[in-house]
Amino acid sequence: MKNVSIEYVRMETISPEILRQWAKCYCEIWKEPPWNEDFWKPEIVIDDFRKEMRNQDAVAFLAMHNGSVVGFTHGYSVNRHELQLIAGNNLLDTILKAEERIFYVDELGVTAKYRGNRISFALTRALIDAALTSGVISIILRTDTKAYAARHVYEELGFVELIVHDAKYPERTYWLLEI
Repeated sequence: MKNVSIEYVRMETISPEILRQWAKCYCEIWKEPPWNEDFWKPEIVIDDFRKEMRNQDAVAFLAMHNGSVVGFTHGYSVNRHELQLIAGNNLLDTILKAEERIFYVDELGVTAKYRGNRISFALTRALIDAALTSGVISIILRTDTKAYAARHVYEELGFVELIVHDAKYPERTYWLLEI
């Protein structure tokens, strides 16, 4: 499905119906390998998302095709303590000063049918551009070591993989983009 026309929209402007559609999309994507997270339910995803969007500098984007959600990303600014809570350890402390804020890319997903159309690249680029307007100097994310397509996107965008594994999900490593 090459050369599809995709519309990218900030999630702050979407209807409750599109929000529910996005949550179902989210649940389907995270059921797939390497994530295998079949515990997500749309109502929990929406609640979590609303809480995350209260974070400083929070921003989210959707990729839409013919009125349907085909991809998404979101992130927000964190400090050292908040990043420790996400990672479950303090191994990332060396890249942050106590008062410094860093932008955390929390989620990125594209439905199977639309993969290979550079949607992940465009969504991540939009998120990076939005983060830059908030004045952060670094962007960090984590992904599974077997998420080969995502890892390729991050490399292409200039992220560098850190030799830091997540405490809760040891198969996930952290990636850093310094601006």
